[in-house]
Amino acid sequence: MEQAYLRKIQMSGGSTLIVSLPKEWVRAVNLKKLDEVLMVPQPDGTLFVMPYKKGVANEACIEPSSQTTADEIIRAYISYYLAGYDTIRIKFERPSPELVQKVKESIRRWIVGAEIVEESSIDMLTICLPIHTNLPLKNAIERMGKIASAMQKESLTAFIEGDKSLAQEIIIRDDEVDRLYHFVVRQLNLAISNPLTHLSLGLSSRQDCLGYMLVAKSIERAADHALAIAESVGTLKINNSNIMETIENIGKLSNELFEDALSALLKGDTKLANDVIVRTYDLVKKIEDIEVRLLYPKYNVPFVILIRSVLSNVKRISEYSADISEVAVNISVTKPRVTIDSISH
Repeated sequence: MEQAYLRKIQMSGGSTLIVSLPKEWVRAVNLKKLDEVLMVPQPDGTLFVMPYKKGVANEACIEPSSQTTADEIIRAYISYYLAGYDTIRIKFERPSPELVQKVKESIRRWIVGAEIVEESSIDMLTICLPIHTNLPLKNAIERMGKIASAMQKESLTAFIEGDKSLAQEIIIRDDEVDRLYHFVVRQLNLAISNPLTHLSLGLSSRQDCLGYMLVAKSIERAADHALAIAESVGTLKINNSNIMETIENIGKLSNELFEDALSALLKGDTKLANDVIVRTYDLVKKIEDIEVRLLYPKYNVPFVILIRSVLSNVKRISEYSADISEVAVNISVTKPRVTIDSISH
């Protein structure tokens, strides 16, 4: 039923303008007389029409077998959470306190806004809050960015100083970035399917959802690269002050790019965004030159592998900064109106 319909506006009662709904669409969405439809004006001048089912919650149900692991259950749970389900029920095949506890811990660890409202030895019901008014979308992205930025700075500090304790803190902090990432993706998926949601999220149009989805993924991946650096702390003792100084300087430049990219996005600063993209190319070239110099025989293989790994992670963080900046530029562009060629009467 993917086609457009052309309707003439009619006059009713001398002052009310009405337009009929296509019968095919009415049947497909199961509308009846006196049912309600929701009409939401869009920024581009179009009108979004959808069925309005008041108080109807969509529920997903996960029914794991006795062989299903906690990781498999939580993957399914996250999928339903990201898809925007209001309630998610888990029905276990048999009582398994240890499995239930692992699932509960995982939900608390990686999910924002999920509340366990019913629980027994074989059944768990959670309610997922669709929108957090105290944590708007852009605030969540900003918070993600700040955590990821701090992880970048401190992972390099931990690597240079060989501080395993600081590295462990960074590893733990990655969970908070993942929680916020899942939260942001859920909000954006809801915004794509419901025009009211994107307005409440402060987005100018549903087209912006894809851009912010890419931003959230870029931040999450940047945090993962900082995590990788932290995980390498203490794996090899390095007594080369020149290399360490080089890594420190490269790391600072990369982190500046990341923070400037986030600032450009949140402030709508296209000039800064374009500047970040240009500076990223320069920094990536500089890192690649350093990687080439590490191939000389005077360095042993484990040393080269470790340093190249750290530099590679820093380079990827820089490239994600450019990706965020490109989104900042794209979002600033006014979207043209869409015209439909094939229309049915």
